[in-house]
Amino acid sequence: MTATTTSRIVWPRPATAGCIFCMIVRDTRGVRLDQAQRFNFFPASPLCCVSWLLAGDWHLIDGLEQMEQPWTGTRLPPFAVSGAQLRPLVSWNPGGTFAVSIAFYPDAFSAMTGLDLAPLTGRMVAADEALPQPMLEICQNFLDAVQHTSIEDGLSALERNIEIMWSRARPAEATPIRWLKDWTRSVVLRAALSGPGRSTRQISRRIKSSTGVSERDLQSLGHTEQLYAKLHEATQKGVVDWANLAASTGFADQAHMIRRLRQHTGFTPSQLRSRAASDEALWAYRLLGQYFSLEG
Repeated sequence: MTATTTSRIVWPRPATAGCIFCMIVRDTRGVRLDQAQRFNFFPASPLCCVSWLLAGDWHLIDGLEQMEQPWTGTRLPPFAVSGAQLRPLVSWNPGGTFAVSIAFYPDAFSAMTGLDLAPLTGRMVAADEALPQPMLEICQNFLDAVQHTSIEDGLSALERNIEIMWSRARPAEATPIRWLKDWTRSVVLRAALSGPGRSTRQISRRIKSSTGVSERDLQSLGHTEQLYAKLHEATQKGVVDWANLAASTGFADQAHMIRRLRQHTGFTPSQLRSRAASDEALWAYRLLGQYFSLEG
């Protein structure tokens, strides 16, 4: 049996960097994990995802009462699409799993698929019930490909197909953007300049259709991203000044900072700092740390 689980990020090529945020591969097959280690904790996020469960099973944890009996959580479809999540997402695997997810910037995903993303916010649904035929065909081809080749070759072919679709739908002014706060500004600007009508209500409606959430929610998530980044930087240095962390990330005080992080992760800053380093169930936060370690 293998000794450890595999969790890794595959970053997009430059041609798709304005469309795809990242691709994630998670493999726990052949690894002995106890019940607590088979949980998966994810932060709130404006991104939308297409996910394939290639082996195993997963259950959505809808409430605290299910943490003791996670197998009672809703069984999720093996091929799924999810919209923005405004609260932390928790799932659980009853055994070994092999899963792949591709995370898209929602406005790019909406442009490629023509979908209004508002109905997908906070939900994960069967992909074959939600995706239009062109995107569904690309995703199903990936599923077929990985059964006959390596996951790397399958992801490469999937990205090439998405690149073609993105080249047809990509707005002329769209460019890769590093931070959510900057991406949010670009979304708001495009919403203000595109489509009929320039009223605040019409702009807000376009933002929600293309991202699934409001401008206020996007700004809140971008603010939390900056907190993640500063917390990661301080943790890497080995010293965290909580009062300075709150001030440097624009929160009124420590209590405000703690409330916001608990809203988007379910953890306080100190809990996240202590658990993310080694808790198997917080593997997604370790991958997030890799993002903050990127240069630029």
